[in-house]
Amino acid sequence: MVKAYLNLYTYYMKGVIPITDHTLLTPEEAAQILKISRYTVYKLIERGEIPARRLGNRKIRIDYDSLMQYLQGDSFDKKPSGSVDGNKNADKKNSFTYTGSHDLSIELLIDFLSHGASIQLQTDFKGSMAGLFALFQREAQFTGIHLWDGESQEYNLPFIKYMLPAENYIAVNLVQRVQGYMVTCGNPLNIHSWEDVARKDLRFVNRQRGSGTRLRFDQFLSANKIPASQIQGYNNEESTHAGVAFKIANGEADIGIGIQLAAQRLGLDFIPLFKERFDLVTLKEYENRQEWQQILKVINSAAFHRAIEQQAGYDTSLTGTIVYKN
Repeated sequence: MVKAYLNLYTYYMKGVIPITDHTLLTPEEAAQILKISRYTVYKLIERGEIPARRLGNRKIRIDYDSLMQYLQGDSFDKKPSGSVDGNKNADKKNSFTYTGSHDLSIELLIDFLSHGASIQLQTDFKGSMAGLFALFQREAQFTGIHLWDGESQEYNLPFIKYMLPAENYIAVNLVQRVQGYMVTCGNPLNIHSWEDVARKDLRFVNRQRGSGTRLRFDQFLSANKIPASQIQGYNNEESTHAGVAFKIANGEADIGIGIQLAAQRLGLDFIPLFKERFDLVTLKEYENRQEWQQILKVINSAAFHRAIEQQAGYDTSLTGTIVYKN
């Protein structure tokens, strides 16, 4: 299963996950999405909480991706001082780079690190598979993944072992989280189980190839002999949980898979499907780096646990636990 999926992934991705372009939104459209007044949107723009750009003297526009990050609790231009995104010219000796799946817990980790230590941390959210490739190629020092292997009924380790066969590495749990179907408030289409997604009357919105969520969904289809062509909207892809939630809230789709927090933020109903393990992985050669030691200190702290537990659908009972070390 792991080898077959990785081969398929290589054909699709060639090591790169494409970025989707989105249109600019007016403050009025942003207000409708956030379910707040236009006045409040302008105040958020004034405070720098939602980045916006001016077109001419009067028009203000808000980038779709920036708004999606706001819905996930991300911090935009108020990024932690220890975080640099996409800095290709950084000194690799003195930088510590994260490439992998996005999650609120990663944003919180960056925030905690920026207040607790003056380290240079770069982040590049490309998905679980791209994160493992980047770690293997030494383009990143650690990654975050949530990859389910249906054959072994195990998260992450089968993929790590296949991708890093001759490496010594460490896997530490960051969080456990629940994923499920996000549907319109009130669940008017009466969706209750995995199998409902194959109904002909439902419009699905998918995650991008290479993401852990997409892998889990594809494995469900394969195990139940459901052809992808039977899913209306299978090729309708979004690169974030918030992007999936937005399309459902906006009436562009009826159902999609994502985390509970994304559904909650947009007033959607949430139908739990599975609980997954989101692990951090680094190579043994980075174990004694100051940055990695500081990361371990943060994720084992009571304050970090409390911050995670305040979010819907998260579990810290394994947070900080070494899942594997060789």
